[in-house]
Amino acid sequence: MKVDYQLRLRPVIRYLEKHFNEPLNLNEVARLANLSPYHFHRTFKAVQGETLAEFLRRLRLQAAASELFYKKVSVTNAALNYGFSSSQSLAKAFRCHFGVAPSAFRECITVGAFSHLAKNSKIGHANSKKGNALNSSSSYTDTQYLTGRINMKTEHFDPSALAYVRVTGPYGEGYEEACDKLWAWASPNGFAKNTCIFIYHDNPEITPAEKCRTDICLMVPDNTQPTAGIEKKPFSGGRYGTLRQTVTDKSQYGPLWEDLMKQITESGMECDDRPCFELYHSYDPQTQVADVSFCMPLKA
Repeated sequence: MKVDYQLRLRPVIRYLEKHFNEPLNLNEVARLANLSPYHFHRTFKAVQGETLAEFLRRLRLQAAASELFYKKVSVTNAALNYGFSSSQSLAKAFRCHFGVAPSAFRECITVGAFSHLAKNSKIGHANSKKGNALNSSSSYTDTQYLTGRINMKTEHFDPSALAYVRVTGPYGEGYEEACDKLWAWASPNGFAKNTCIFIYHDNPEITPAEKCRTDICLMVPDNTQPTAGIEKKPFSGGRYGTLRQTVTDKSQYGPLWEDLMKQITESGMECDDRPCFELYHSYDPQTQVADVSFCMPLKA
């Protein structure tokens, strides 16, 4: 059944519009949309065109601007009323959003001159020796879309066994040593050319960066016996939405993930709770050019 994500997110939007200045319980908000916390942020960004953090920050800034303009409160009071640590932090965010200092906004006669929005876009995707990972501070949030859309496909992956090395820490960091360890074991066992996937277990919007888990994996026969330091687990396979692209620069990874999620929401498909992964068809360590499939789990 096709999912209407605009309709599903409507109670979330209405709730946030009323409670934007209160502590946020992500699990409760995700439940309002009948989404898992893991996929909520990506779905929200794909549908709304801004991240949850950007949405809440915009509402707080708009409320602060209203108080400054109509009630002529001090910049410090406006900052403290809407969750900013100081007048300086409000001023910085205010200039970025409205293009004007909050003190000037408070003293103006008409808001017409300040109706524009200045918005910065950042890309922060970290690349590893064998692949890449979503950057903990930006890849789930601030990205810019590629020009020219690559059409998403739906694919079914067969179950398999995975030999893997776990990396715990900020996405994109500590991968080289893990890759070296995995391939040092795989090469003499004849597995070095097997299918390689990077599995991302956590959403850094939810999980602290130092706790995020990445599994660097090779698909292996079921009867494989890994040695010390190499773990083995099953891969359940199943249905995934995928985008396959030749990536020539690490800055392309984030936009491709964003575009995949946007196409999933536009199509009305629904993600399930299996983790997403990147499948590497090929990778050149000299040029860092990779043939990659970006894979997001879908409900059957």
